[in-house]
Amino acid sequence: MKRSISWGILVFFLFSLFLAGCGSQSQVIPTSKQVRIFVDSVGRSVAIPNKIESLAPSGPIAQLMLYTLVPDRLSGLSSDFSDEAKQYIDQKYWSLPKFGQFYGKNVSLNMEALAAAAPNVILDLGEAKKTEKKDMDALQKQVGIPTVFISATLDSMDEAYTMLGDLIGEPERAKVLSTYCKQTLQKADAIKEARKNREKTRVYLAMGESGLMTNAAGSLHADVLERVGAENVADVEQVSSGGGSEVSFEQLLNWNPDVILVDGPTLYQRILQDSAWQELSAVANQRVYCIPHVPYHFLNNPPSVNQILGITWLGNLLYPEQYQLDIKQEVKRFYELFYHIKLTDSQYKTIMGIF
Repeated sequence: MKRSISWGILVFFLFSLFLAGCGSQSQVIPTSKQVRIFVDSVGRSVAIPNKIESLAPSGPIAQLMLYTLVPDRLSGLSSDFSDEAKQYIDQKYWSLPKFGQFYGKNVSLNMEALAAAAPNVILDLGEAKKTEKKDMDALQKQVGIPTVFISATLDSMDEAYTMLGDLIGEPERAKVLSTYCKQTLQKADAIKEARKNREKTRVYLAMGESGLMTNAAGSLHADVLERVGAENVADVEQVSSGGGSEVSFEQLLNWNPDVILVDGPTLYQRILQDSAWQELSAVANQRVYCIPHVPYHFLNNPPSVNQILGITWLGNLLYPEQYQLDIKQEVKRFYELFYHIKLTDSQYKTIMGIF
């Protein structure tokens, strides 16, 4: 409790100083040798330590981005790495404390574990909620730990890394990741623009046990399709993110996509073996592909920097004549830059489902 009160007094004092000289446009305003003011993506002025050695993620997006940038400063995880993912994650991170998550359908933030870990900062990343500012203020007040929100969508991924670098004190490392994201997005946008008068490849994302759950057009989790200039055939009235929207097989037959992207090897085999699915052009033409998903899904789960690799993978899959790249080399490069692992050829084949 003492910590909470002391931080509250410090925040009030430093914020008063900040207001007195708010002509600065910088995101970070130095205030003393120990503390500075950081202005987050929703305009909150947060007093943070000058030296940040440990950070707690508020959910899977923050966990992933912190892992890519400064894995050794994670004070804990929002959730366990899957058994498959652990093959590509250093064992020293497996046993970090688990905090749960602050938002989403799996809300489970463990305040006691969070307080016990005593991170310098709690970090929330992703798309801003309508109540983001109020939520971050409330969490900070409850645990007495500086809490920061940084917008991190596909459009702002490069800027998110720049802000993270400023926050954490790792601008050079952040610049490398930011530049990679920016260049990937610029290439995708240029190819999409060049193809604007050409027919789009029509794509369906097959999810769930039956393949009749999907991330529909307009869903944050389907952004990669739109970004590469594909048409998401699942144009439905009720768009649901995360778990997806349910559709009927009759709808799918009517849409008759050119390409089906499948969420997992079990469903992939089921679709190929089910006689009903053979009526679809994508199946008949052997244009059904299993989405790579370890250590993180290429397209949507979580909707974060993993989607940057998804853009390269899907763009090359649908429009190879425009992308003109060595996908093996590009996947290996991404894994080394972001996931801190030099993939062997065997690991690459496993990830990509090449047998």
